[in-house]
Amino acid sequence: MDEIQGPAKSGGDPDRFQILALDGGGAKALFTAHVLAGLEDDLGVRISDSFDLIAGTSAGGIVALALGAGLRPKEIAEHYKELVHEVFPASRRRWWRRVRNLSTPIYDDSALRTALDGVLGERLLGDSVKRLVIPSWDVQRGQVHIFKTPHHPRLARDWRTTMVDVALATSAAPVYFPAAHVDGHRLIDGGVWANNPSVVAIAEAVSMLNRPLNAITVLNIGTISEIAHHPKRRDHGGILQWVQPIAPLVLGAGSRGGQGIAEHLVGKQNFTRFDALVPGGLYALDSADPQDIAGLAASVSRELSPTYVEKFAAHQASPYIAFQRNHRADRSTVTTPPIGDADATS
Repeated sequence: MDEIQGPAKSGGDPDRFQILALDGGGAKALFTAHVLAGLEDDLGVRISDSFDLIAGTSAGGIVALALGAGLRPKEIAEHYKELVHEVFPASRRRWWRRVRNLSTPIYDDSALRTALDGVLGERLLGDSVKRLVIPSWDVQRGQVHIFKTPHHPRLARDWRTTMVDVALATSAAPVYFPAAHVDGHRLIDGGVWANNPSVVAIAEAVSMLNRPLNAITVLNIGTISEIAHHPKRRDHGGILQWVQPIAPLVLGAGSRGGQGIAEHLVGKQNFTRFDALVPGGLYALDSADPQDIAGLAASVSRELSPTYVEKFAAHQASPYIAFQRNHRADRSTVTTPPIGDADATS
């Protein structure tokens, strides 16, 4: 029905296939929503119309799901600002709670679920108006778990999962939140292996949607990178020296590594990444001043606008009609396939 397939086109002018890839970053993903909102305001466009596939990890996955739900970036920014306030209260970071946090997550996933319910409601992944890929990690099986909209006949299971459950699974960062339990799987934050989902999206475009690499262009938006300072004593340091910087280090390295592989696959000229580089210690995964974030995003979106016009704005995404488009009318009669979408990892 909506599969993008047929003979792979090659040559000097292949049909374009545009990907929007959104990094994870906790509270800092407010930056992503503001950047997209700034582009829409500046250019009078609807960002989602320009992209054939949207990929998002962790907090970037929440933004991607909201785009799939039909929300505009400005709406997402407002909702995300409220989500950060409700989900990451400063009281949870008080010094007297540190001992308790040695054995329990810092934050309550029920508060996150409530906040997500207010944005995504009862929508299923199959209700998305865009093709989506959302990475997570199955801790029980030690395997990649990627949630996908039903944009291929093989993808016959994930569409029944609620967007809220997908959001909880991709953003269940260890230490910060408990693992998410979805359809019998124990899932944690996709950022542990794909904080930058660009490569995941490229693989999906090639293997499941039959697009040639030379047709693919990627816009990758980060969530603020910090200038790292690693004193020499840390070279031989232990737990005390590494416990604080390890999370941002792993996430940042994962994003840059993903960028490098993606550029190698599609060519540097077909990969665009925008981020804000700031001094270390200003922002955290669970703490970010909304006004500061908005200011950084305004600056970055201003820089991105000419590039977006030049590289992305002229493309109109191909129509997307889900293979299970009549799912809501007949939820109870769907037969579980022998191979689930989690096994179709591109």
